[in-house]
Amino acid sequence: MIIRAKIGDYDVGRVLIDGGSLVNIIFADAFRDMGIDDSQVNRQLTPLLSFSGDLVQPISSVRLPIAFDITPRKTMVYDQFLIVDCPTAYNVIFGRTALTGIKAHLSPHMLLMKFPTCNGTGAIRGDQLSARPCYATPLK
Repeated sequence: MIIRAKIGDYDVGRVLIDGGSLVNIIFADAFRDMGIDDSQVNRQLTPLLSFSGDLVQPISSVRLPIAFDITPRKTMVYDQFLIVDCPTAYNVIFGRTALTGIKAHLSPHMLLMKFPTCNGTGAIRGDQLSARPCYATPLK
């Protein structure tokens, strides 16, 4: 499922929700575009296994706030992201830690993610228009 989310102070599109991933990933191009100060990054990391089964060495990691908001039903969590430099159609991948942090419930066949907030249940719908080019890019 592809959504938009606010990460740090930036509205980020092409965010993949992947409940099977153990980590949150932000890709290097998106991270550079965000202009986040290098003093926030941690450079001591171990490799991770990519979608294709290859080992990928993250550049660094950074802890950022993630906001899921459809006002007045908004929730926010701080979570760790691995910064990875590899070609992809996505800007960010949210894994289990981010989803667990906001207590999200996914309904992929309905393109819907729900989460509790102080003002009731919040919901974000998947963005089909953004999803089409993301799914088509790897096939080319």
